[in-house]
Amino acid sequence: MRPSMRTALVLTALAALSLGAAGCSTNPVTGKSELIFISEESEIAMGAQAAPEFEKEFGGRVSDASLQAYVQEVGQRVARVSDRTNLEYEYTLVASKTPNAFALPGGRIFVTAGLMKLMKNERELAAVLGHETGHVCAKHNVKGMQRDLVKQGVVTIGGELIGAGDLGKKAAAVVGSMVNMKYSRDDEYQSDELGIRYMTRAGYNPWGMVELLNVLLSLSESEPGAIGEMLQTHPVSSKRIAEARQMIETGYAQYRENVPDPNTKRFLDMRTRLNRAVP
Repeated sequence: MRPSMRTALVLTALAALSLGAAGCSTNPVTGKSELIFISEESEIAMGAQAAPEFEKEFGGRVSDASLQAYVQEVGQRVARVSDRTNLEYEYTLVASKTPNAFALPGGRIFVTAGLMKLMKNERELAAVLGHETGHVCAKHNVKGMQRDLVKQGVVTIGGELIGAGDLGKKAAAVVGSMVNMKYSRDDEYQSDELGIRYMTRAGYNPWGMVELLNVLLSLSESEPGAIGEMLQTHPVSSKRIAEARQMIETGYAQYRENVPDPNTKRFLDMRTRLNRAVP
């Protein structure tokens, strides 16, 4: 990460840590009590502060207002039926040609042009946006940051920072690593499940999730380096695809596989625009 970006993020990281107080909160997805010392207010502030620099790191926003409006529309359909509808989600298409998608704390979600170009229909787009929304709803990235802070020797007791040392460098390192945050296998399975749930509630056929995962797995096998970064942070395996398939077959049996997506023409029109905007 560029030094300017690290400098810009450190103030927000410090503010978030100073606002956080050790205590139990209820996970919006599971309803279980968890120890979260980064408040929701701080989570939102950190994501908002980090978003502009992350856009730059991934080639900036695709400069086509219709494409941005389209991605935002699909994302908002998913967000409105998620487990954290109080957040102000923002879905952005960035110009990087490397297939990737990632979520910042608080609801800032990005998908790259390289990933969208691999998709064949709108439900695959809804699947990836639903998956990333799932990471936000389950606070996977917040808990990941907390784990990194503990590794850096930063903890809170009653809202006071303990053992911080050179807190600025530690906080900046943690916030700066968010885009490369590796999720656990359980986090990935849960976000797949949430993505399936949200996209189905939004009116999409959940088999779009399996279609998307198959595209990524096929590409990883034929061109191992093509999606290396995404495979590191969101590893795709035949077992993960089998798990998604089982989720749909058991929980959404009314939906059929290989049924045409009614929004395919609209998606393909947008993908054509994308090919012109990002050759």
